[in-house]
Amino acid sequence: MKKVGFIGLGLMGSGMAGRLIEHGYELTVWNRDKSKAQPLVEKGAKLAASPAELASQVEVVITMVKDDAAVRKILLGEKGAIAAAKPGTTFIDMSTVTPAMGRELADVCKEKGFPFLDAPVTGSKGVAASGQLGILVGGEAATLETVRPVLQAMGQSITHVGPNGSSAILKLANNQLTGVLMAALGESLALCQAAGLDREMCIETLVGTVSRVTGMKKPKILNRDFSTDFALEMIHKDLTQTLQAANELTLPMPLLATAREIYQQARRDGKGEQDFSIITQRD
Repeated sequence: MKKVGFIGLGLMGSGMAGRLIEHGYELTVWNRDKSKAQPLVEKGAKLAASPAELASQVEVVITMVKDDAAVRKILLGEKGAIAAAKPGTTFIDMSTVTPAMGRELADVCKEKGFPFLDAPVTGSKGVAASGQLGILVGGEAATLETVRPVLQAMGQSITHVGPNGSSAILKLANNQLTGVLMAALGESLALCQAAGLDREMCIETLVGTVSRVTGMKKPKILNRDFSTDFALEMIHKDLTQTLQAANELTLPMPLLATAREIYQQARRDGKGEQDFSIITQRD
């Protein structure tokens, strides 16, 4: 499979498409804003006039767009890429979309005889440009093996998560963690700054804690071993005291307040003497 089409040349897509050119693929691209395709055209890519035209000329169609609505508009419908594709074309949606969207695309492709993978990525702009993305794949294992070289041009790790739609669940969970973690870091930093502490010093300490704690607790979470290193009762106490300090500084900390309630419920459930990493368990 040497003829690849790439739709969606934003911050991530442009770097990913560039990697395909570097690996020798005959690349055809389409983007709503055609000016974003120009750097790739200068490197040898062909610019299609529409998603349908692109799909009619390639063996693999990759989409990397904003959301469900964008994917649906580009791929589905009478003038969509799927309707125009040649028999045997493989479709890979690498957008971050809902699990339902992945399953819908898989059903449409199956009905028309096209292999399909949902394959969202982990990483950012620089990682995409350097080909070091993590790629989470949902779909048939045989289809993954067929297009693995294409994916390897863009990513350093490829994880087969399960059936279509499953990769979207893992990607959304990953982004949920990323978003909440950054918001929590913002709350912690705001508390430090409100108390007049040095910002750079606090950032170094807080970011170091995130890396250290997640690495240290990983074995406990994997093995469901919640023998106590630091009791849930104690972290609940510390969260309570942090909330008190924030109140004294008239600083709203909604994530902290919510987290404290989650730990409070765990105490009520009799988990206070176990390691606080037990908070990761919902079963």
